[in-house]
Amino acid sequence: MTKRLILLLLTVFLGCGLQAQDAEKQGTSFQDAIPMSFSSGKSTFTDVRDTRYGYFSCRYKAEGSDAYQYTKGGAVYYRMETSNSGDVIIHNWNSQLVGFSTIFLLKLVEPDEEEDWSEGELSFKRVAMFEEADFNEPGFNPVEEGIPSAMIGYGYLHIRQLPPGVYYIVSAGYKYSNASVPNGLLRTTVIADLLPGIPDEPDLQPEFPNNNPVQYVYDASGNRIKTIKKQ
Repeated sequence: MTKRLILLLLTVFLGCGLQAQDAEKQGTSFQDAIPMSFSSGKSTFTDVRDTRYGYFSCRYKAEGSDAYQYTKGGAVYYRMETSNSGDVIIHNWNSQLVGFSTIFLLKLVEPDEEEDWSEGELSFKRVAMFEEADFNEPGFNPVEEGIPSAMIGYGYLHIRQLPPGVYYIVSAGYKYSNASVPNGLLRTTVIADLLPGIPDEPDLQPEFPNNNPVQYVYDASGNRIKTIKKQ
């Protein structure tokens, strides 16, 4: 009876442990970032999260500022891994309820780099940012980027020749006009168009000596001439 009880408890404990390890990421923090990976060619990732429930503001530093501030809406976190360099587009088009949004693309700092901001034990470097009201900036050209007029208020980043590596994406809505709200069904789409990978060098095997008595050579006109190798 005692052995059965112990086995039952071990089964329940191990089952819970495996379930915890395999728990699906929800994107509520950097540690809970939703994973995506791209290798080569063109691929698309799309995810929708209701930021009205269970999502909280992200602390960050705006570009050119040393002061921390917080996103107006709940933030959704993603972890993107790319195996090759190429172009990456990130946007929040077709979100519902949310009419305006921001997108941050970050990477962990290298040992010799200075951080832009940190969160807990993680230190980040900005790669690209679409901040509040960036759609009003003179350098933002929605026509050139092919952005539909109804989507101009949503976060949009187009990074050309992004090096391979691990990156974090943070999407969050914000209130801009009187009728807009910071939270709702926030849709994040990532389109990666990466270069094909370079195949590994094939293993070269040593050539065996050609001991076949029949040999072929070619004359200046490209005609094959059969010869007999002397034994």
